[in-house]
Amino acid sequence: MTIVVPTQSAMLAADSAVSLARYAKLISMPECSFWGVFNEDDVTGDCREIWSKQQRDVISKQLAEAQEELESEIGYFLSPRYVVGTLAEQPQGLDRYVDDQVYTRPLRLRWPKLIMAGVRATSDIALGTAVDLTTDPAQVGPVATTVTDASEISLYHPGSEVEINPSTVTIAAGLVTLLVPRCRLVAEANADNPSQGWPYADDSVFESTVDIKRVYTDPSVGADLVLPHACGQFCLANNCAEHTVTACIYGQDPRLGIVNVARATYSSGAWGASMAGCCPYPTRARLHYLSGMLGLTRQAEDAIVRLAHSKMPTEPCGCQVSQFMWKRDRNVPDILTRERINCPFGLSDGAFASWMFALSMRQWRGAVL
Repeated sequence: MTIVVPTQSAMLAADSAVSLARYAKLISMPECSFWGVFNEDDVTGDCREIWSKQQRDVISKQLAEAQEELESEIGYFLSPRYVVGTLAEQPQGLDRYVDDQVYTRPLRLRWPKLIMAGVRATSDIALGTAVDLTTDPAQVGPVATTVTDASEISLYHPGSEVEINPSTVTIAAGLVTLLVPRCRLVAEANADNPSQGWPYADDSVFESTVDIKRVYTDPSVGADLVLPHACGQFCLANNCAEHTVTACIYGQDPRLGIVNVARATYSSGAWGASMAGCCPYPTRARLHYLSGMLGLTRQAEDAIVRLAHSKMPTEPCGCQVSQFMWKRDRNVPDILTRERINCPFGLSDGAFASWMFALSMRQWRGAVL
C-alpha cells in the first residue's frame, strides 16, 4: 500500500491545512531555499532567496489564523481536527476544540462533518531509525510494522513531538518505507539557519535518525454523560464530586453533525449497552471526536492563502510570484461597495475573496419547532 502524504512543516506544528511546503510550491519557491538550505542546483528564475526561520514562522502563523477565521464563519473544520470533552483534555487549552453541551436526543455536535468518534492516540513503531541521505528524497526504512493503514504512519524529529512529513509512505509485506525530500530533514537544532543557508551537501545539517510512530483514532473513548447530582443514594454519596458515565456516539447525520449519544461501555473492541448509573436522564454530554473535511479543495486552499496574505504587512520574500500574489491580495480598491465595507475579514481584495468563499461554503443548521 502506498500513500502520497500532503507536505507539512518540518519545524512547526501543522496548524493549517495549507502546509508550508505546499505554500512554497504555490509561490514557486524552491523547497531547499524555503527550508533554509543553499542548493546550487536549484535554479528557478529569480527566486533563489534563502528564507529564515522567522519568515517561515510568520507565514505559518498567518496561514493558521486565516484558516481559523474561515472555519469560524463556515461552521466546520477545513481539515480533520480532534475535539475533546473538557478543556483540561485539550493539549493547548483551547476552548475552540472542546464540545461540552446540554444533553438532548438527538444532539448536534459543535463541529459538524463527523469523521469518527474517539480520541487521538499514538504508539511507537521504531525510534531512532537511521535515515539514508545518499539519495534525494532520503529514505527511512523499510521497518517492520503491524500497521496496515499508511495514513496512520507519522515521522518525527528524534526524541521530540515535532513532525517531519514525508512525500510518500509505502507499506508492503509488513514493512513500511518512507521517502522524505532531503531539505525537510534539516535537524531541529539547525532550524534557525544562517542568511546564506545551510550547505546542501553537508549531511551533518540534516537528521541522521528519526522516530516512526502510529497516530490514530482510539474509538474506546466516545462521550461522558454528566448525571444529576441529587438522584439516589449513590450520587449523594459523592458529595461535591461529579458523577459521570461513559457513552457511545452514533452518527445519525455525520455531515450535519447530528448524533445520538447513549450510555455504553467499551470492551473487546466494541461498544455495549449499559444502564449503569444512578439517574436515567443525563444533564450534559462531553464529546470526543474527529471532524472536518478529509480533502482540501482548490477553492479552500486559495481562500486560506489569500486571507493569509491580506494579514501580512510586508511581502513574504523577494520572489516575483510571491510579490504579485501579496500585492494582489493586499490591494484595497478606491471605490468600496456596501458588501466590501461589511466584510469581517477586512477591505482588501484577498480578504473579500475569502469572505465570498466563506459565504458560499457556510453550513446552515436550523430547527423546525
